This record gives sequence, C-alpha cells and structure tokens, in this order.
Amino acid sequence: MKISRPQLDALYDLSRRIPGNGAVMTSEWTTGMGRWTRRREVPPFCARVERWQALNFPKRIRQTFKAHPRCQTVVAIIDMRNANKALKNRT
Repeated sequence: MKISRPQLDALYDLSRRIPGNGAVMTSEWTTGMGRWTRRREVPPFCARVERWQALNFPKRIRQTFKAHPRCQTVVAIIDMRNANKALKNRT
C-alpha cells in the first residue's frame, strides 16, 4: 500500500498530538475556521471510533473518552504496528 506524503504528515500529526495515545477528538481533527470548518481526512491505519465501540479497542483510546466525557467520536490509530513502520520510513 503506497502512502502519500500528506497522509504520512497527517498520521505523524495524529501520533504526536498526545504522546503515546494516538487518539484525538473529532472536533480537534478539522481544517479551516469559523463557518468554513471541514473534517480532515482520516489517515491510513486510523479510523473514526464511536463511544459505543470503544470497548473493542485498546485502553489508550478508552482513556481519551474518559478524559472527555461529552466526546462521542475520536479519530484514532487502529493499527499501531503498521503506523509506526510507516512513520519510521518517513524522511
């Protein structure tokens, strides 16, 4: 699977947002400002995770929901092993 440079940059941003966590609220994963706000594309090896799905995912994702009780959805790195491999080859 070929990953483009913008996708790698988005994956890097997500992985370094909160060290070791790899999950961020969807309200923070946007571009633009004011009325012109849009969702950012979800990088490879990541997914949008709803609160009701959190029990099926690692503890680091559940901690994001615990820290933000009103949050309903997060963008999280699902496949951390392949994400780290892709980031390792990033130059």
